[in-house]
Amino acid sequence: MDRDVLVEAVLASGVVLPAPGQGFLRLQAAAADENAGPRELAAAVSQDPAMTGALLRVANSPVFRPRSAPRSAQDAIAMLGRTRTLATAASTALKNQSGGLDGKAIEALWSASARAADLAYVVCRATPFKALADTAYLAALMQDAGIAVLLRRAPEHAALLHVTGAALEAGARAIDALTCSDHAAAGFLVARNWKLPVEVCEAIRAHHEPAMALRLGDNARRIALLLASGRRLRDGISPDWTDWAEPVEAELGLTEAALDQISADER
Repeated sequence: MDRDVLVEAVLASGVVLPAPGQGFLRLQAAAADENAGPRELAAAVSQDPAMTGALLRVANSPVFRPRSAPRSAQDAIAMLGRTRTLATAASTALKNQSGGLDGKAIEALWSASARAADLAYVVCRATPFKALADTAYLAALMQDAGIAVLLRRAPEHAALLHVTGAALEAGARAIDALTCSDHAAAGFLVARNWKLPVEVCEAIRAHHEPAMALRLGDNARRIALLLASGRRLRDGISPDWTDWAEPVEAELGLTEAALDQISADER
């Protein structure tokens, strides 16, 4: 990525980026071993009840339509696979570091991110790029992590997130303006520090800037388009969507009618 003024500004502002935490680091190390399977990954999270519970909740989600309900972390990891397991663990670790912040705002933020991740995954499965579905899920779940970082620095603005749908995106943009910062740039830094895949980091950085997204490499660009599509299904046609509709149709083959049908199927 070329010199990014906003990323540099976030770094210079003194924003404190959250550390990954031992539970996530253990899981990440296990996942990096190609010979490790669900048993080894489950052992890595066995000392973290919150992470184990989150994996079971996600694995039992209707989005993934499990044939039989996973009853252990190993079952859940076997069903979710490495990337979605890491996504769930990362979001859980970040959420657990939000102590002292406005609980209602944090819950709204992560609930919206979880819904966007579910929908980005479903949308991806309807495109020629099905192989990106798990990575799109990870990126969508983490795309607004930067908002929590900005709230740590300016907690007085948390009430702007006491909303749902498109109003949440408006609240995030208001927080950017009030803090003279940028949550996408902050989220990029979190993703990079947590050593998430490069294409995930880049898609997060560009998730509100279509012109930037279209200059990315193939996978990062497609993931950014999938993130926009997930938000479109979550929030309806909002101002955020306007500049994404044409490139989404051109590259992913998803018309407004096709997105509306996916949305109807997911209700």
